Amino acid sequence: MSRAVEPVAVATTGRLRAADVVASFDGPVGAYVHVPFCERICPFCPYDKVVAEEGLARRYFAALRRELDGYVAELGAPFTSLYVGGGTPTLYPDELADVVARIPVTGERAVEVLPTHGTPERLGRLADIGFTAVSIGAQSFHDQILRRLVRPHDAAAARTAVEHALGRFDCVDVDLIVDVEWEDEDAFPGAFLEDVRTCFALGVDQVSTYPLMRFGYTPFGTARHDPRREHAVLARATELAEAMGYERRSVWTFNRRGAAPYTSITRRRFLGMGAGSSSFSGRDFYVNHFGVAAYADAVESGRLPVARWLHLGRWGGAAYDAFWQAYAGGADVDALRESYGPAVAGAVHAALAPLVPAGLVDRTPGGFRLTARGFDAYHDLERWVTYQLIEPLWAEMLTEHTAPACAADSRAQWAAPDRARTGRAWSLASRLFERPP
Repeated sequence: MSRAVEPVAVATTGRLRAADVVASFDGPVGAYVHVPFCERICPFCPYDKVVAEEGLARRYFAALRRELDGYVAELGAPFTSLYVGGGTPTLYPDELADVVARIPVTGERAVEVLPTHGTPERLGRLADIGFTAVSIGAQSFHDQILRRLVRPHDAAAARTAVEHALGRFDCVDVDLIVDVEWEDEDAFPGAFLEDVRTCFALGVDQVSTYPLMRFGYTPFGTARHDPRREHAVLARATELAEAMGYERRSVWTFNRRGAAPYTSITRRRFLGMGAGSSSFSGRDFYVNHFGVAAYADAVESGRLPVARWLHLGRWGGAAYDAFWQAYAGGADVDALRESYGPAVAGAVHAALAPLVPAGLVDRTPGGFRLTARGFDAYHDLERWVTYQLIEPLWAEMLTEHTAPACAADSRAQWAAPDRARTGRAWSLASRLFERPP
C-alpha cells in the first residue's frame, strides 16, 4: 500500500537555513539557476532582469557560488536536472562554466540561448561546459514581429542559431511568442503558423509556443485576450504538428515524435538559486530576493537569500503539484497519492472524474490525460493563475529594484510595480500560507 512521504519538518523559528530548505523536500530535486543580466531590456518580458554591468555581475556570481555551494553540501545527492535561465545566461560563459561545474547533476543540463549568441563557437563552448539541451529564444522568424517585441536580433539570426544548434545537443527547443492580436489582417496574418512550420521543417526537437503575457508592470502593459481565437490558432498548430511528424505533449509545446520531452516548469520538485528564482519542495514554496543587491547582501551576510516563504502544506502543495502536472498534459493520481496520501488522491480523482463525460479529460492508468478541449480550458486557467497569483507576487518582489538600499539595481527600473494587477487570489494565498523566512 502506498503512503504519503512525510518530509522532515522545516524550522518555524528564526531564519531559514539551507538545511531547513533541503529537509523540506520529499523527493528527487531538480536545480534551477537564474542569471538576471541582459544587454538590453525586452519590454514584453516580465521576468526578473537588470541591464548587465561588470561590477554588479562579479558580485552576483560570487554570491551565487556561495548560495549553491551551501545547498550542494546539504543535499547530499546529485540534482536530477539543471536548467539555467534568465535574463541572458550566455552573457558570461566563464562564470557559467564555473557555476555548472559546482552542481552535480545526473540528468539533462539545459540553458537558454539568445539567438545572437547561437554561433558555432559559443554553442561549442556550451557543449564543452556540459549542457545537453538548449532553448533558443527566437520568438519569431519575422522581422516585423521581432521589432514589435523590441528583440535584440533579427529573423536571420534566429534561424541561423537554430541551424547551428541542431546536432550539437540532445535537445534543441525553440521558443515562439503568439499574440492573436497580431494575427489579424492588419498586422501579421499567419505569421505565427509560418514560424511553427519553420521549426518543424528544420527538425527541432521541441517548439514552445508561449502566448504573450501582458503583465501590467511591464512597458507593454495590460490588454484583453481573445481565448477563442487563441484556442483556434493552437488547434491549427496541432494539426500542422500532426502532419509534420510532431505531437502536442503539453498545453503550449510540440515535440518531434520520438524526441525526449523538455521543459523548465514541470519538474515536480525544484530548488532555485540566484536572484529571482523560486523553489518548490512538495509542501513549501520559496522565493529568492529579486533585487540583485538585496540578494548579494543576504548571501554576503551569511543569510539564505529567501525573501518569501509560503508553507502550502499537504493540500496546497498537492494543488500546486497537480496544476503543473496538468500543464504537461495530465494528472498522475498515483504519484499524488505517494506524495500526499490517499485522501488527497481521492479528492483529485473525485474532482477530475466528472470532466471525463464533459470531454475535458480521458482516463489513463493511474490518472487522467487532457483532451484537446482540456488543453483549451487549461490555457485559460493558466492565464488566470498568471495574472491573479504570479503577477502580484512578482510585482511586490520587483520593488526591491527601486528601493533606496538597492541603488546598484537602478538599471532595472523598466518595471513599474504600482501598475501591476492586484489579484485577490494572491492576497488570500499570502494570508493563508505565508510565513516569515
